[in-house]
Amino acid sequence: MLAAGTCVGEYLIVRCVAVGATSEVYAGRHATSGEFVAVKVLSPEWCLHPEVVARFLNEARTLQELRHPHLVRAQASGVLLEGRPFMVLAWQPEDLHHALVHEGGRLAVRDCVQVLRQLAEVLALLHARGLVHRDLKPANILVSQREPGAWKVQLADLGLAKRLATGSGLAALPVSTAGSALLGTGEYRAPEQWTRSKTVDDRADVYSLGILGFQLLTGRPPFIAEAQQSLMFCHVARPPPLELLEGVAPVALRSLLARLLAKKAPERPSMADVLSLLP
Repeated sequence: MLAAGTCVGEYLIVRCVAVGATSEVYAGRHATSGEFVAVKVLSPEWCLHPEVVARFLNEARTLQELRHPHLVRAQASGVLLEGRPFMVLAWQPEDLHHALVHEGGRLAVRDCVQVLRQLAEVLALLHARGLVHRDLKPANILVSQREPGAWKVQLADLGLAKRLATGSGLAALPVSTAGSALLGTGEYRAPEQWTRSKTVDDRADVYSLGILGFQLLTGRPPFIAEAQQSLMFCHVARPPPLELLEGVAPVALRSLLARLLAKKAPERPSMADVLSLLP
């Protein structure tokens, strides 16, 4: 762990705010301007794994090279003296997971549509560049404004992003070497991420957006199970409980979510089509 006052490039560490599976996130300030930032540093034990290091560096480069109002911005990146890579991100006070707690677990329809539209916009950009996020979930969505009818969110954490071999992604990003590894978060993982991870494309993000939309409206993801095997069966074989959306969302939005949650990837709309179909 980095101590308060540790110098990371032009920034000073203030405190640790989160410890994830492979990295630590700190609150920091610019040494001269005092600007508040988030500093993400790869955990020491993962620096010995070349693939994890490559993913971290890919994420830093992507967030520095791409510009979109709904994509978190990386202001700088580098390597600490002990060899741990880091990136400096624009600071946001909370993620969607914590925002939902304050909102009672669910959003009004107009706020849900607003959040989905902003995410679809930035995901459509990633897909146009040949990139698939693969880990869309509330914890990876930062909230910069939370007011009725005026939500603003930013997509974060591209650590599991994959560049499609046939896509027109950033030249500096290699195709993911994750192979058949089971990546993503179970509750939001598309059927093909469970069974055919090597063939995952942009339609996996479409499915995850459908899961997120369902949760924003009902207060829960469509499938809940303690065992991963049970969760896999639900996503692969069990129809989503769309009846929970009745009386909660208008018909057009319910129909769209049903299409996003199609078990077969080719039956889901593209992210660009999602934008045109959102009510």
